[in-house]
Amino acid sequence: MIKKRRNCNNEEVCDLRLSVKCLRDEIGVEINNYSSKGVSLQQYHLLPKFGNGTINYFISEDIEITLSRFQLHKDLLYKPEIAKEILQICFLITGEKIIYIDDIQQIFYENRASYMASIDHFSGYSRILGKKQFKEIRVVVPKTFLINHGFINDYDFKKLTDEKLILPITEELLSILLSIEKKDSVEKANRLYLRAKVFELIALQMELYKKNEVSPTKTNQTKILNILYDVKQFIKTNIHKNITLTDLGDEVGITGPALNKEFIRVFGYSIHDYTTTEKMDQAKLLLENSQKMVYQIAEEVGYKNATHFTAAFKKKTGTTPKQYKKQL
Repeated sequence: MIKKRRNCNNEEVCDLRLSVKCLRDEIGVEINNYSSKGVSLQQYHLLPKFGNGTINYFISEDIEITLSRFQLHKDLLYKPEIAKEILQICFLITGEKIIYIDDIQQIFYENRASYMASIDHFSGYSRILGKKQFKEIRVVVPKTFLINHGFINDYDFKKLTDEKLILPITEELLSILLSIEKKDSVEKANRLYLRAKVFELIALQMELYKKNEVSPTKTNQTKILNILYDVKQFIKTNIHKNITLTDLGDEVGITGPALNKEFIRVFGYSIHDYTTTEKMDQAKLLLENSQKMVYQIAEEVGYKNATHFTAAFKKKTGTTPKQYKKQL
Protein backbone atom coordinates (compact mmCIF):
# COMPACT_ATOMS: atom_id res chain seq x y z
CA MET A 1 0.00 0.00 0.00
CA ILE A 2 1.44 3.36 -1.04
CA LYS A 3 0.62 6.59 0.72
CA LYS A 4 1.77 10.12 0.05
CA ARG A 5 2.43 12.12 3.17
CA ARG A 6 3.24 15.74 3.82
CA ASN A 7 5.11 16.94 6.89
CA CYS A 8 4.97 20.56 8.13
CA ASN A 9 4.28 22.60 4.98
CA ASN A 10 5.07 20.84 1.73
CA GLU A 11 7.39 17.93 2.35
CA GLU A 12 6.17 14.99 0.27
CA VAL A 13 7.30 11.45 0.86
CA CYS A 14 6.33 8.01 -0.38
CA ASP A 15 5.05 5.97 2.55
CA LEU A 16 5.32 2.18 2.19
CA ARG A 17 5.15 1.30 5.87
CA LEU A 18 1.84 -0.55 5.46
CA SER A 19 3.07 -2.61 2.51
CA VAL A 20 3.04 -6.40 2.91
CA LYS A 21 5.75 -6.79 0.24
CA CYS A 22 9.49 -6.53 0.78
CA LEU A 23 10.97 -3.25 -0.41
CA ARG A 24 12.56 -4.59 -3.61
CA ASP A 25 9.23 -6.09 -4.76
CA GLU A 26 7.41 -2.86 -3.94
CA ILE A 27 9.66 -0.37 -5.71
CA GLY A 28 11.24 -2.57 -8.38
CA VAL A 29 10.37 -4.99 -11.17
CA GLU A 30 12.24 -8.28 -11.36
CA ILE A 31 14.27 -8.64 -14.55
CA ASN A 32 16.34 -11.74 -13.77
CA ASN A 33 16.08 -14.69 -11.40
CA TYR A 34 18.61 -17.49 -11.69
CA SER A 35 20.95 -19.72 -9.72
CA SER A 36 24.48 -21.04 -10.09
CA LYS A 37 27.14 -22.57 -7.84
CA GLY A 38 24.96 -22.51 -4.73
CA VAL A 39 23.94 -18.87 -5.09
CA SER A 40 20.55 -17.53 -6.21
CA LEU A 41 20.30 -14.01 -7.59
CA GLN A 42 17.27 -11.80 -8.17
CA GLN A 43 17.86 -8.60 -10.12
CA TYR A 44 15.45 -5.67 -10.08
CA HIS A 45 15.13 -2.38 -11.93
CA LEU A 46 13.44 0.43 -10.03
CA LEU A 47 9.96 1.31 -11.26
CA PRO A 48 10.10 4.73 -12.99
CA LYS A 49 7.56 6.23 -10.58
CA PHE A 50 10.03 5.69 -7.72
CA GLY A 51 13.30 6.59 -9.44
CA ASN A 52 16.02 4.83 -11.36
CA GLY A 53 18.65 2.23 -10.52
CA THR A 54 18.93 -1.42 -9.51
CA ILE A 55 18.64 -3.79 -6.56
CA ASN A 56 20.46 -7.14 -6.59
CA TYR A 57 19.51 -9.73 -4.01
CA PHE A 58 21.77 -12.75 -3.36
CA ILE A 59 20.86 -15.69 -1.17
CA SER A 60 23.14 -18.60 -0.40
CA GLU A 61 21.87 -21.03 2.24
CA ASP A 62 21.73 -18.86 5.39
CA ILE A 63 23.35 -15.70 3.95
CA GLU A 64 21.42 -12.84 2.32
CA ILE A 65 23.14 -9.94 0.58
CA THR A 66 21.28 -6.97 -0.87
CA LEU A 67 23.12 -4.53 -3.13
CA SER A 68 21.12 -1.32 -3.71
CA ARG A 69 22.23 1.26 -6.28
CA PHE A 70 19.55 3.84 -7.09
CA GLN A 71 18.28 7.39 -6.85
CA LEU A 72 14.73 8.09 -5.65
CA HIS A 73 12.51 10.92 -6.84
CA LYS A 74 11.38 11.62 -3.27
CA ASP A 75 12.00 10.41 0.28
CA LEU A 76 10.88 6.83 0.91
CA LEU A 77 9.50 5.48 4.19
CA TYR A 78 9.38 1.73 4.71
CA LYS A 79 9.19 -0.80 7.51
CA PRO A 80 11.79 -3.57 7.17
CA GLU A 81 10.48 -7.08 7.64
CA ILE A 82 12.36 -8.78 10.48
CA ALA A 83 10.68 -11.97 11.65
CA LYS A 84 13.61 -13.81 13.23
CA GLU A 85 16.77 -13.20 15.24
CA ILE A 86 19.40 -11.91 12.85
CA LEU A 87 22.72 -10.16 12.58
CA GLN A 88 22.44 -7.26 10.14
CA ILE A 89 25.53 -5.57 8.71
CA CYS A 90 24.95 -2.46 6.61
CA PHE A 91 27.41 -0.38 4.64
CA LEU A 92 26.19 2.90 3.17
CA ILE A 93 28.78 3.85 0.59
CA THR A 94 26.81 6.83 -0.75
CA GLY A 95 23.53 8.40 0.34
CA GLU A 96 21.49 9.37 3.39
CA LYS A 97 19.22 7.22 5.54
CA ILE A 98 17.44 7.65 8.87
CA ILE A 99 16.40 4.70 11.04
CA TYR A 100 13.55 5.51 13.42
CA ILE A 101 13.73 3.18 16.43
CA ASP A 102 10.71 4.91 17.99
CA ASP A 103 9.24 8.41 18.24
CA ILE A 104 12.31 9.63 20.13
CA GLN A 105 15.38 7.65 19.09
CA GLN A 106 16.77 7.98 15.57
CA ILE A 107 19.92 6.76 13.85
CA PHE A 108 21.49 9.03 11.24
CA TYR A 109 23.33 6.98 8.68
CA GLU A 110 25.10 8.56 5.71
CA ASN A 111 28.09 8.52 3.30
CA ARG A 112 30.80 5.96 4.14
CA ALA A 113 29.09 4.78 7.35
CA SER A 114 28.41 1.27 8.63
CA TYR A 115 26.85 -0.65 11.50
CA MET A 116 26.50 -4.24 12.67
CA ALA A 117 23.63 -5.07 15.00
CA SER A 118 21.92 -8.08 16.49
CA ILE A 119 18.16 -7.71 15.97
CA ASP A 120 15.42 -9.92 17.39
CA HIS A 121 12.53 -7.56 16.66
CA PHE A 122 12.07 -4.14 15.11
CA SER A 123 8.94 -2.00 15.35
CA GLY A 124 10.33 1.18 13.80
CA TYR A 125 10.87 2.20 10.21
CA SER A 126 13.51 3.61 7.88
CA ARG A 127 13.68 6.62 5.60
CA ILE A 128 15.86 6.83 2.49
CA LEU A 129 16.32 10.41 1.35
CA GLY A 130 15.49 11.07 -2.27
CA LYS A 131 17.16 13.08 -5.02
CA LYS A 132 20.55 11.73 -4.06
CA GLN A 133 22.57 8.67 -5.11
CA PHE A 134 22.00 5.78 -2.70
CA LYS A 135 24.43 2.87 -2.66
CA GLU A 136 24.22 0.33 0.14
CA ILE A 137 25.38 -3.23 0.75
CA ARG A 138 23.37 -5.07 3.40
CA VAL A 139 24.26 -8.51 4.77
CA VAL A 140 21.86 -10.56 6.89
CA VAL A 141 22.62 -13.84 8.64
CA PRO A 142 20.51 -15.69 11.23
CA LYS A 143 21.65 -16.08 14.81
CA THR A 144 22.23 -19.78 14.15
CA PHE A 145 24.93 -18.77 11.63
CA LEU A 146 26.82 -16.99 14.40
CA ILE A 147 26.46 -19.94 16.79
CA ASN A 148 27.52 -22.50 14.18
CA HIS A 149 30.67 -20.55 13.30
CA GLY A 150 31.73 -19.62 16.83
CA PHE A 151 31.18 -15.87 16.54
CA ILE A 152 28.87 -15.64 19.53
CA ASN A 153 31.07 -17.27 22.15
CA ASP A 154 33.28 -14.34 23.14
CA TYR A 155 31.57 -11.27 21.73
CA ASP A 156 28.48 -9.32 22.73
CA PHE A 157 26.97 -7.93 19.53
CA LYS A 158 25.51 -4.43 19.62
CA LYS A 159 21.79 -3.70 19.42
CA LEU A 160 20.32 -0.93 17.27
CA THR A 161 19.71 1.08 20.43
CA ASP A 162 23.30 0.89 21.65
CA GLU A 163 25.71 3.82 21.66
CA LYS A 164 28.67 3.95 19.28
CA LEU A 165 26.73 1.86 16.75
CA ILE A 166 27.72 3.80 13.62
CA LEU A 167 31.31 3.43 12.43
CA PRO A 168 33.09 4.85 9.37
CA ILE A 169 33.83 2.43 6.53
CA THR A 170 37.58 1.78 6.54
CA GLU A 171 39.61 1.35 3.38
CA GLU A 172 39.99 -2.35 4.17
CA LEU A 173 36.23 -2.78 4.46
CA LEU A 174 35.64 -0.74 1.32
CA SER A 175 37.98 -3.02 -0.63
CA ILE A 176 35.96 -6.09 0.42
CA LEU A 177 32.66 -4.36 -0.40
CA LEU A 178 33.84 -3.37 -3.86
CA SER A 179 34.95 -6.94 -4.53
CA ILE A 180 31.46 -8.18 -3.57
CA GLU A 181 29.92 -5.52 -5.81
CA LYS A 182 31.99 -6.67 -8.77
CA LYS A 183 30.64 -10.18 -8.22
CA ASP A 184 27.07 -9.10 -8.83
CA SER A 185 26.81 -11.48 -11.78
CA VAL A 186 25.82 -14.94 -10.55
CA GLU A 187 28.17 -16.58 -13.05
CA LYS A 188 31.10 -15.05 -11.15
CA ALA A 189 29.74 -15.38 -7.62
CA ASN A 190 29.75 -18.66 -5.75
CA ARG A 191 28.75 -19.92 -2.34
CA LEU A 192 32.26 -20.30 -0.93
CA TYR A 193 33.37 -16.87 -2.17
CA LEU A 194 30.40 -15.07 -0.58
CA ARG A 195 30.74 -16.96 2.71
CA ALA A 196 34.43 -16.08 2.90
CA LYS A 197 33.67 -12.39 2.32
CA VAL A 198 30.90 -12.39 4.94
CA PHE A 199 33.29 -13.96 7.46
CA GLU A 200 35.78 -11.19 6.70
CA LEU A 201 33.17 -8.44 7.12
CA ILE A 202 31.94 -9.79 10.47
CA ALA A 203 35.46 -10.30 11.82
CA LEU A 204 36.60 -6.81 10.74
CA GLN A 205 33.51 -5.10 12.15
CA MET A 206 33.93 -6.95 15.46
CA GLU A 207 37.53 -5.78 15.64
CA LEU A 208 36.58 -2.19 14.81
CA TYR A 209 33.91 -2.13 17.53
CA LYS A 210 36.43 -3.47 20.07
CA LYS A 211 38.94 -0.78 19.11
CA ASN A 212 36.23 1.89 19.21
CA GLU A 213 35.33 0.98 22.79
CA VAL A 214 38.95 1.51 23.86
CA SER A 215 39.67 4.54 21.67
CA PRO A 216 36.43 6.05 20.28
CA THR A 217 36.54 7.11 16.65
CA LYS A 218 36.11 10.82 16.17
CA THR A 219 32.90 11.29 14.25
CA ASN A 220 32.77 13.63 11.28
CA GLN A 221 30.87 16.63 12.60
CA THR A 222 30.08 17.79 9.06
CA LYS A 223 27.57 14.96 8.57
CA ILE A 224 24.66 16.98 7.28
CA LEU A 225 21.80 14.87 8.71
CA ASN A 226 23.15 15.22 12.24
CA ILE A 227 23.56 18.95 11.73
CA LEU A 228 20.03 19.43 10.40
CA TYR A 229 18.41 17.50 13.23
CA ASP A 230 20.53 19.43 15.72
CA VAL A 231 19.19 22.62 14.13
CA LYS A 232 15.61 21.39 14.59
CA GLN A 233 16.29 20.60 18.23
CA PHE A 234 18.00 23.96 18.75
CA ILE A 235 14.95 25.77 17.35
CA LYS A 236 12.58 23.84 19.63
CA THR A 237 14.74 24.46 22.69
CA ASN A 238 14.98 28.18 21.92
CA ILE A 239 11.41 28.74 20.77
CA HIS A 240 11.23 31.78 23.07
CA LYS A 241 13.97 33.53 21.07
CA ASN A 242 13.98 35.28 17.73
CA ILE A 243 16.72 33.26 16.03
CA THR A 244 18.04 34.46 12.69
CA LEU A 245 19.42 32.30 9.89
CA THR A 246 22.84 33.81 10.59
CA ASP A 247 22.58 32.78 14.25
CA LEU A 248 21.82 29.19 13.26
CA GLY A 249 24.62 29.14 10.73
CA ASP A 250 27.09 30.37 13.35
CA GLU A 251 25.81 27.73 15.78
CA VAL A 252 26.60 24.80 13.45
CA GLY A 253 29.45 26.25 11.40
CA ILE A 254 27.65 26.60 8.04
CA THR A 255 26.59 29.79 6.31
CA GLY A 256 22.91 30.60 6.76
CA PRO A 257 21.92 30.31 3.08
CA ALA A 258 23.79 27.01 2.66
CA LEU A 259 22.16 25.63 5.81
CA ASN A 260 18.71 26.68 4.63
CA LYS A 261 19.31 25.08 1.20
CA GLU A 262 20.20 21.75 2.83
CA PHE A 263 17.22 22.07 5.19
CA ILE A 264 14.86 22.46 2.23
CA ARG A 265 16.49 19.57 0.38
CA VAL A 266 16.09 17.15 3.29
CA PHE A 267 12.79 18.29 4.83
CA GLY A 268 11.01 20.00 1.95
CA TYR A 269 10.47 23.32 3.75
CA SER A 270 12.60 26.25 4.82
CA ILE A 271 13.99 26.96 8.28
CA HIS A 272 11.72 30.01 8.48
CA ASP A 273 8.64 27.89 7.71
CA TYR A 274 9.64 25.27 10.26
CA THR A 275 10.37 27.88 12.94
CA THR A 276 7.06 29.64 12.35
CA THR A 277 5.14 26.34 12.53
CA GLU A 278 6.84 25.43 15.82
CA LYS A 279 6.15 28.87 17.29
CA MET A 280 2.49 28.82 16.28
CA ASP A 281 2.01 25.28 17.62
CA GLN A 282 3.45 26.41 20.94
CA ALA A 283 1.24 29.50 20.88
CA LYS A 284 -1.84 27.33 20.33
CA LEU A 285 -0.94 25.20 23.35
CA LEU A 286 -0.61 28.33 25.49
CA LEU A 287 -3.91 29.73 24.22
CA GLU A 288 -5.63 26.42 24.93
CA ASN A 289 -4.11 25.70 28.32
CA SER A 290 -3.34 29.01 30.01
CA GLN A 291 -4.93 32.31 30.88
CA LYS A 292 -1.97 34.35 29.62
CA MET A 293 -2.52 37.55 27.69
CA VAL A 294 -1.67 37.69 23.96
CA TYR A 295 1.36 39.90 24.56
CA GLN A 296 2.70 37.39 27.12
CA ILE A 297 2.31 34.51 24.69
CA ALA A 298 3.97 36.60 21.99
CA GLU A 299 7.03 37.01 24.22
CA GLU A 300 7.13 33.29 25.05
CA VAL A 301 7.35 32.34 21.37
CA GLY A 302 9.97 34.94 20.47
CA TYR A 303 8.02 37.97 19.22
CA LYS A 304 8.94 41.41 20.51
CA ASN A 305 5.39 42.75 20.29
CA ALA A 306 1.85 41.42 20.11
CA THR A 307 1.15 43.08 16.74
CA HIS A 308 3.79 41.12 14.86
CA PHE A 309 2.77 37.94 16.65
CA THR A 310 -0.92 38.44 15.82
CA ALA A 311 -0.12 39.05 12.14
CA ALA A 312 2.02 35.89 11.98
CA PHE A 313 -0.58 33.82 13.82
CA LYS A 314 -3.38 34.95 11.50
CA LYS A 315 -1.27 34.28 8.41
CA LYS A 316 -0.56 30.76 9.65
CA THR A 317 -3.96 29.79 11.07
CA GLY A 318 -6.43 32.10 9.34
CA THR A 319 -7.58 33.61 12.63
CA THR A 320 -6.22 35.97 15.29
CA PRO A 321 -5.11 34.69 18.70
CA LYS A 322 -8.14 36.28 20.38
CA GLN A 323 -10.53 34.70 17.86
CA TYR A 324 -8.79 31.34 18.29
CA LYS A 325 -9.25 31.63 22.07
CA LYS A 326 -12.94 32.44 21.66
CA GLN A 327 -13.47 29.46 19.34
CA LEU A 328 -12.19 27.18 22.08
